[in-house]
Amino acid sequence: MKRKVAVIGAGLSGIAAVKELKEEGHEVTCFEKNSSFGGVFSLDGFSYESLNLTVTNYFMAFSDYVPTEERIKFWTAKNYRDYLNRYMAKNDIFPCIQLNTVVLSIEQKGEQWVVKTQKDGAGVERHTFDAVAVCSGMFQEPKIPDVDGLDSFEGSVFHSKDYVFKEAFEGKKVLCVGLGESSSDITSEISTVSDKCILSLRRYPAVAPRVIPFQKDPFFTIDTSVFTSRVIHHLPHKEHRNLVDKFLSKSLVSRNPAMVRRTEWTKASGSPVHQVITKNERLFTHIVDGEVEANFSGIEQITKDSVIFKDGISEKIDAIMFCTGFKTTFPFMDVKIQNTRDLYKQMFHRDFDKTLAFIGFARPHQGGIPSLSEMQSRYFALLCSDKRELPSQSERDRQAKKDRMSWEDEYHLTPHVSSLVNYNTYIDSLADLVGCKPEIPSFFKDRKMYLKMWFGTQFSAQYRLNGPHAKPEAARKFLESFPIAYPKKRMYGLLLKKVMYDLKGRLLKARAVNSELARMQGQVANYDL
Repeated sequence: MKRKVAVIGAGLSGIAAVKELKEEGHEVTCFEKNSSFGGVFSLDGFSYESLNLTVTNYFMAFSDYVPTEERIKFWTAKNYRDYLNRYMAKNDIFPCIQLNTVVLSIEQKGEQWVVKTQKDGAGVERHTFDAVAVCSGMFQEPKIPDVDGLDSFEGSVFHSKDYVFKEAFEGKKVLCVGLGESSSDITSEISTVSDKCILSLRRYPAVAPRVIPFQKDPFFTIDTSVFTSRVIHHLPHKEHRNLVDKFLSKSLVSRNPAMVRRTEWTKASGSPVHQVITKNERLFTHIVDGEVEANFSGIEQITKDSVIFKDGISEKIDAIMFCTGFKTTFPFMDVKIQNTRDLYKQMFHRDFDKTLAFIGFARPHQGGIPSLSEMQSRYFALLCSDKRELPSQSERDRQAKKDRMSWEDEYHLTPHVSSLVNYNTYIDSLADLVGCKPEIPSFFKDRKMYLKMWFGTQFSAQYRLNGPHAKPEAARKFLESFPIAYPKKRMYGLLLKKVMYDLKGRLLKARAVNSELARMQGQVANYDL
């Protein structure tokens, strides 16, 4: 069935939604408040001039348009905009997008959705649609922590969204608050021109390098390593932790002081397996060189010209840079989402049906957001076509609760990052719903593809091997061409662990079935008596 569908936002998630909806034959209109596409990477977005992505081009790419003509690398914001431009041109997406158009409200009226917009400050327009995909993104409203005395500060206060050039901080004493991937860049750059640069944190963070050290092939990145393979996430967390611990132990004895300091912080933070990871190690060179001073006690108070930390240390400051993230808000809807894990598959609110989806609000622990947004879009497009149906409300509630408990347990060290999911298990669960989960051949039937699928990088191209809108030849060619990071001599040992774990699981399941059968037989026997 062909439907009229509105997409809110022309960032990477909105672009994916438009493409997948068009591919299913729907009539799509995308509203974008800025003057260009790309969301945070747009010319109007929050990306600073020196930004380099922390996820490689092969993971930032969509599953049916991997840039195999170029080597694996980390794109700049401009590189990524150029890629999106090519992707949109290839899929005829530009005619669907209305730029400089603010969405004022979205409201369900019967079986339709009424969307009110305003273009270039002109009059309000009213549109009706059969379905809506909200792709407005997680970077809407800057989050400034409630710090005692901040209002009395007489210096300059910034948020990372305001940062463009480091020269604005030349010769100043700067307090940087928070550490994420942007903060690692921003704090590093400020430290090279400031009189003093202090980094305030409340706990040690887990920080990973972009490129895996101590390997024969220096081009294996953190997102193409064994840590993103299917086999690692198929085994118990203990096995995953052991592998990470071995990697960290090796880094501790490096002759690179920045690597040692990064590893010390990461080990002090707890296992990286159970928390959000900052995939940008740039900061540590500036820390070991003395350009950045870190304080882990948290801020007690801000005065008119100083910061007082909870450990009693006081420092004079001229400026504050908050790298403290964003609030997820929906000013155009009468809906509050405190925790995206309450949504079914991080997409569907229990107060609405399948005609409203939130796309792009799942953040992968490993891998890239584009892969998840694309898979969410594929599922939503099939729902709009009536080729798939949502489970019952009770089943959606049950599954959302189960998923939330799973994510909260797995990532218990950083509970505040409620969008965090396990890339491997989450995308596989969506692929099951779409009908494109890879059919992995047996070891004896197709050993090469079996090993690629279990030990290779879990690129989104895997989900074009079969199912709706599959491109099996192109997908297989790419997957077979990319090498496996894990050494062969260790691969088969890990494979044996997987087989033993599978057998143990089947044995426990068989025992549970036998126990249930025995219980039922006992009930029948008692009934006969």
